[in-house]
Amino acid sequence: MKLLFVDLDGTLLNDRKSIPSQNLEAMQRASQKGHLTIINTGRSFSSAEPYMKQLSEIQPHCYAILYNGGMIYDYTRQEFLYKKTLPLPYVKYIFSQAEKFQIHCQTYEGSCVLAVRDCPEVQEYKEHSQMPVRIDPLLLEHLTEEPAKVLTSNLDNPSLHEAYRRSMETWAKGKISMFFSNEHYLEHVPEGISKGNAILKLCSLLHVPVSHTYAVGDAENDLTMLQTAGTGIAMANGTAFLKEQAAYITTRNHNQGGIAEIIEKFIEN
Repeated sequence: MKLLFVDLDGTLLNDRKSIPSQNLEAMQRASQKGHLTIINTGRSFSSAEPYMKQLSEIQPHCYAILYNGGMIYDYTRQEFLYKKTLPLPYVKYIFSQAEKFQIHCQTYEGSCVLAVRDCPEVQEYKEHSQMPVRIDPLLLEHLTEEPAKVLTSNLDNPSLHEAYRRSMETWAKGKISMFFSNEHYLEHVPEGISKGNAILKLCSLLHVPVSHTYAVGDAENDLTMLQTAGTGIAMANGTAFLKEQAAYITTRNHNQGGIAEIIEKFIEN
């Protein structure tokens, strides 16, 4: 059995946030030969669920890695195999520091995005993820459950977002990991959580050698899975940094069926 770990946005999904037909057909062919495609995304459960459902319809078993490795979910059996969350004091500190830089900050509860105030960033995220948003000015007082991640977003000033990130680095050591999932979103997850470590966990659970795995992505948060998998692959539309770390770069982008190209070259061959 071969396992293909795929990022969602900018990788498996096209610009319309749907899976191109050539990708679906290729994943189904791979499944018929005993191989699995596994979602490995920074998205939440509810945001990734429609794509898990699609995969479950074309292969006998469906797994998904969510929140950049913070959760591993068995969609076929409807159960979590692994989950790690952020302590609430960490969450509150991240919100307070983002506020100092006037950077939008949000977290998650169930299927909902939680934010202190409405703003263009939260509306953009709502449209991007198709998740409901709950605005609560007293959010930090009302939080009772530890979330899987916190996300900061800035649409207009990347240098300010980078300055915020640098300001957090000393405090973050030993507590959280931070990385950009695209040019606007900075992910904050528990220390040691990554897409790459989640691959190791799932391979161990499924008794599949890591050498039999392939991982493909397009952004900074995909780096660890490219470094961990037997073969790390960058999308044609990926960042220059990620392409430098990849063993292979697709010739087709996310709108042209880049995942189908990988299956044809590595999984079916």
